[in-house]
Amino acid sequence: MYTKTYLFPWHRAVLFLSVLVIARPLLSQTQPSPPSAGRPATSPASQPATQPTTAPAEPWPANVRPFSLDRPTMTDDWFGLGKPARDVGIDMKFFWLQHWFDLMGGGLRTGSNKSDATMDWFMTFDLDKMGLVPGGDILVHAREQWGGNSVGKNQNSINRVTGANQQVNDDADGTRSIHVDQLWYRQKFFNGKVAIQLGHLDYQTIIDRNAYANSEDIQFQNAALDNNPVIPNAGQTGLGVAATLKPWDWYTLILGVGDAQRVLYQTGFHTTFHDEAWFMSYMEHGFQVKLPTPRGPLTGNYRFGLVYDPVPRTVFVSPNDKPDRDGNDYGFYTSFDQLLYREGPTDEQGLGWFFRYGWREDDLVNDAGANYFSQFWSTGLAYMGLLPTRDRDVMGLAVAQLLPSQTYRDRRDIHLDGETICEWYYAFALTPWCVITPDFQYINAPNGGATVSHALVGGIRVRVTF
Repeated sequence: MYTKTYLFPWHRAVLFLSVLVIARPLLSQTQPSPPSAGRPATSPASQPATQPTTAPAEPWPANVRPFSLDRPTMTDDWFGLGKPARDVGIDMKFFWLQHWFDLMGGGLRTGSNKSDATMDWFMTFDLDKMGLVPGGDILVHAREQWGGNSVGKNQNSINRVTGANQQVNDDADGTRSIHVDQLWYRQKFFNGKVAIQLGHLDYQTIIDRNAYANSEDIQFQNAALDNNPVIPNAGQTGLGVAATLKPWDWYTLILGVGDAQRVLYQTGFHTTFHDEAWFMSYMEHGFQVKLPTPRGPLTGNYRFGLVYDPVPRTVFVSPNDKPDRDGNDYGFYTSFDQLLYREGPTDEQGLGWFFRYGWREDDLVNDAGANYFSQFWSTGLAYMGLLPTRDRDVMGLAVAQLLPSQTYRDRRDIHLDGETICEWYYAFALTPWCVITPDFQYINAPNGGATVSHALVGGIRVRVTF
């Protein structure tokens, strides 16, 4: 059994902040000089031609106010260290999320109250600003998780008591000590029109993206409203390479390959470079439109993708037939997001809409568990600033459905139904750096109705940006 003693999340934050407070007087005396004017023109951070090529060092900010209710982050940009660090190519973001969920009705065990937490630390290094590699950058994403003592089964999370195929809390992945979730290097060419990204990739940040349903940290929390669940392996991380080509502002092509046998929380070297040479591949075409209106343009993104996975899986056969295995699993998906209405030309308030659809070959089962759904769709709305004086609040409402494989129904269970998910949330911006989000979900026919008829879940998410 996996056991470990942990510091509670805010203890780590307090320790880190204390180091910053001690280091601040020292850093203020040795402030870095501005970036060199000799930076290549292809750098996204290059100064406009109208700006002077050199500038005197600015004094240490005198108006730093950590824990202020009107600052973007709790530490007010790391006690003023953030801007000098970014000037030399280093950026850091730190988030703490806490969830409380309760199974309010139906499911496997009504009244089960569960909590969990995650901490995410992102460090980016702009090698161009550092004067090391023009057009190069590195990202490191470290994470720590609490809530459940079994990563694969989530024994102590809310996801184990709903009976649903999809996780109602996509962040409840068990208890894990600090580990690297992403680590990659990216090289840009031709003024950023071509980018090559390689390393330990999080594929949901590369393909199947969506402006209104693509982050369980700030948007919908159900896994089916975070990513398309029928895309083979799209929601996992692992070793891979991705190429992004953007020849025009309105079109993007993404091509990539990744380790098809990758395992969460492992480096992937033992699966990528040993035994079978099985690699998932994907291709996505993205089109951006801007519809002109008197209140400003309405931006929309329309993505169409193909995914191929060669890992052999069990084939759905009739009870009296001989078991069989096959690979060559493939799928097709779309992901649309469109701003429908904006309140004004200079703000982000307004109504957005999204839609997803996915299809995969319907005669293969995922050996890691029941995967007898071959089609998926979801749609929903999100409004920022719906209530007067609450300009940064966001309300979202969506519905999603997984449809069972017809081959599975014909050969195994004709009574299998589709799992339907409805979710509503309201992200209340208590301060710019603290957002409290009540969330309610209703699942009809969880896991195709094999065990329970429905589940009703309610919860609260708290997100703090340090």
